[in-house]
Amino acid sequence: MKDFPSRLLRAAVFSCFLIIFSSLLMSMAGCSPSRVTRGGPTPTPSPGNAFVYTANAGGNSISGFTNDGTGALTPIPGSPFAVPGEPFGIAATPNNQFLYVTSFQNNQVDEFLISAASGVITPLACPTVATTDVQPLKIAINPAGTLLYTANQAGSVTGFTINATTGCLTAISTTPTDTVARGITIDQSGLFVYVVTGGGGIDAFSIGPTGALTRLAIGGFDSGSGTMLAVKAVPTFELLMASDGGSTNNLRTFNINTSTGALTPVIATTPGSSPPNPSAIAFNTPLNATTPLFYIANTAANNLTVNTVDATGAIGATSLTVPVATGPIDLAVDPSGKFLYVANNGSSTVSVLNANIIAANATTALISSSPTGGGPESIVVVGHP
Repeated sequence: MKDFPSRLLRAAVFSCFLIIFSSLLMSMAGCSPSRVTRGGPTPTPSPGNAFVYTANAGGNSISGFTNDGTGALTPIPGSPFAVPGEPFGIAATPNNQFLYVTSFQNNQVDEFLISAASGVITPLACPTVATTDVQPLKIAINPAGTLLYTANQAGSVTGFTINATTGCLTAISTTPTDTVARGITIDQSGLFVYVVTGGGGIDAFSIGPTGALTRLAIGGFDSGSGTMLAVKAVPTFELLMASDGGSTNNLRTFNINTSTGALTPVIATTPGSSPPNPSAIAFNTPLNATTPLFYIANTAANNLTVNTVDATGAIGATSLTVPVATGPIDLAVDPSGKFLYVANNGSSTVSVLNANIIAANATTALISSSPTGGGPESIVVVGHP
């Protein structure tokens, strides 16, 4: 059985009440009559600027959608795509050409080509299986799109090189972490990997010329709580944010030393200041590269935390709480910064929100909701290749 990332989160999720947004969903679904050309057929919406994919561990599938530019999602032909072995983590190359999904049960990464025209994903014909350590969870790809790493629940990180032409993965090595590696991220320089673990710490690694990792003794951090859940580096400056779960449920920010990779703690919010199980973090740097909005999925509370953060690590004075569906477990922003997409594990849906969330629209940011395969664990949004 899976550890905290699925078994305990789901237990917490199903103990909470379902928040229903039927009136909002109905008001945002479809096109208004004013958008229909009189005397002719209704135009077929063309794909917007992004494809959206969820890894559905409970349904052994990947769900794919196109965005019609208004936030409404249309399933990609063939979706959901059958993928065995409990697909868990999901990520795409920066050029939006290749998609990768961890297989929790099969200890491997499955590789796909993304159709630029339709978003349909096709398995790659690679010469070898991309084998990981036991029970891979989340995936991180470096900004150059040349390296991929998986955080493995067994307590390790497995690294691969990405062939720029074929998308196939070639194993580099597996490097030990502290117990139960959960979330994983790479800083904006592409030089350092950070992993949150069940031991309550953040493990830091430098990336060598071949992609091999070296653990940084000076780079680590220990919360003392044993419940670190998520970690994410800001893609436009050297700052790391992590969530501390369990009974504390607070947020932490760290400055990253650009030479050594060492972390300097900046902000630790008051324990209990955020809702339960803050399981994922996303930044809206397309909207604001210097003081981006950040979003945190609070799985057991069925809502999101929204605030701002700057390069010093300071967060805004007031956080907003935004309700979504049951069990929000992962989230991502589209390339334009206009929409926020949330994978809801408990309701097996993806929610679409106005990403520019402020106090005035915090309760009305939800645009639409679409069903996914069973039990989505991760989500990724990619621009058209």
